[in-house]
Amino acid sequence: MLSDKRTYLATASSVVVEGRRIGRVCIMRDVTHFKELDSLKSEFVATVSHDLRSPLTLMRGYATMLDTVGELNEQQQGYVKKIISGVENMSRLVNNLLDLGRIEIGVGLQVEHVTVLDIIERVTSAVQLQAAQKNIALNVELPKDMPHAVEADQALLHQALYNLVENAVKYTPENGRVFIRTISQPDYLIFAIEDSGIGITPEDIPHLFEKFYRGKQREARSQPGSGLGLAIVHSIAESHRGRVWVESAIGKGSTFYLQIPLTQPKEFKSISS
Repeated sequence: MLSDKRTYLATASSVVVEGRRIGRVCIMRDVTHFKELDSLKSEFVATVSHDLRSPLTLMRGYATMLDTVGELNEQQQGYVKKIISGVENMSRLVNNLLDLGRIEIGVGLQVEHVTVLDIIERVTSAVQLQAAQKNIALNVELPKDMPHAVEADQALLHQALYNLVENAVKYTPENGRVFIRTISQPDYLIFAIEDSGIGITPEDIPHLFEKFYRGKQREARSQPGSGLGLAIVHSIAESHRGRVWVESAIGKGSTFYLQIPLTQPKEFKSISS
């Protein structure tokens, strides 16, 4: 964004003549209108999501109390369970939308020293039951040179890693395997989550981290989800000056990489003080 509060998208290309680069061409495209539309959309979704929390909580509360005011037959109990399940799914969607909104505007970023081994153990413990139900082996492989800690928002880093591992378990068939590894670099730590799942088509990969995007594969669409899990991971990575990407092949599984800097800028650290 420039001083006139307009936003431009800049692209640069080299000019090559007879194999020699003689200069560069830079194109500035005014995308202010699209940026404003995206901002308005995000504000609208956040407002609606916030307003939905109270009635959803009320609905769930009364649904769970129905059997206390009179005995329910088997069919009625089944209906109540479906109501509660629907409300809980909607509540998860609302919470994901609110989390995404907070992350994108940087609200509540609390930077501290996060122990890498601790965050991995917490995530694997949280998904262990889901993995066990599908007889999926969770394997953790950590190199000897792995840093003890990174500077990050502990809750957000946990959420990003949890989303990736849960995704791996969700899209891996029964009796499969999920590997959680770390890769050490001079200024970064990379979390690598590899699965033996269904894989991702090349057409889906460029859109995978967009909000509400669901893969076009029938196997992927058969799994429940809002299409926000990976969008949240992407926003968390960006808020930490990191990045996330994926390598995949159909029928051979996928590997998601989450790169986080070992240290954060001083202005980030001051938030938690």
